[in-house]
Amino acid sequence: MNTAPEHGGNMLPDDFQFTQSNLQDYLTCPRRFDLRYRQRLQWPAVQTAPVQESERRMKLGSDFHYLAHQHALGMPLPALTALAENDPSPELGAMWRSYLAHRPTELSAAGVRLFPEVTLATVLNGWRLAAKFDLLAAQPDGRVLIVDWKTNLRRPRSDRLRARAQSRVYPLVLAKAGESLLGQPVPADAITLVYWFTAAPADPEIIPYGAAQLAADESFLADLIARIAAADTFPLTDDDRPCRFCAFRSFCERGDVAGPLDEFEDDFAFDDFDLDWEQVSEIEF
Repeated sequence: MNTAPEHGGNMLPDDFQFTQSNLQDYLTCPRRFDLRYRQRLQWPAVQTAPVQESERRMKLGSDFHYLAHQHALGMPLPALTALAENDPSPELGAMWRSYLAHRPTELSAAGVRLFPEVTLATVLNGWRLAAKFDLLAAQPDGRVLIVDWKTNLRRPRSDRLRARAQSRVYPLVLAKAGESLLGQPVPADAITLVYWFTAAPADPEIIPYGAAQLAADESFLADLIARIAAADTFPLTDDDRPCRFCAFRSFCERGDVAGPLDEFEDDFAFDDFDLDWEQVSEIEF
């Protein structure tokens, strides 16, 4: 039996930054958070099977994000369409056509300011909390749209999307730190979070925000961050279903075989495959 301790032995480094991703890891399984972020354990296991299909989906998601990013920056539409339609994967062209037909109308409104792939950060309980946005769209009337592109195989359930850490972190960070980017305060009731799906382009998840939700999210996240920072034990989750899609499953003796990709996206992985954010500009509140 694996006798690795439940805790990493070291406190979080002073420069550790919380994100929706690592907070979600903790909520899913405290042990995963410990292994990934405190112990920084590199464990050679794939998350899903078949591996080649998983890698293909990862590249497809990355390519779509690139096209959407370049479009927001003002790259000519014909050039982007040619890239999509000439891609070896016909799915990218289909995704791009769906994007052009169904992307939020606010993105092309007169006077809108688009900020693709930008990071904002605030501080909760003395710890940095950062959000990496696919796109922020600032309307002339002060409203701000958070758009998150999702390239899942299927549209996730609304209740599960709204329960994700991302749905709390993104609007809160924008409300707290948006003035640094936009030059004016961003009231909570001016914020709307939109999850847009290539698998359901006409059915985005639209989540309005407000002062009451901001207060609730700030309390929840501040308490969560304080609990993580003070913890010296990180127990394994009692629910072993997510373990099928966790790279540490064999380390924790929760199985050796990766779960199937279609179930992975349905049940536990609503976030797109990780993209390379190392070069993304950052603005801190």
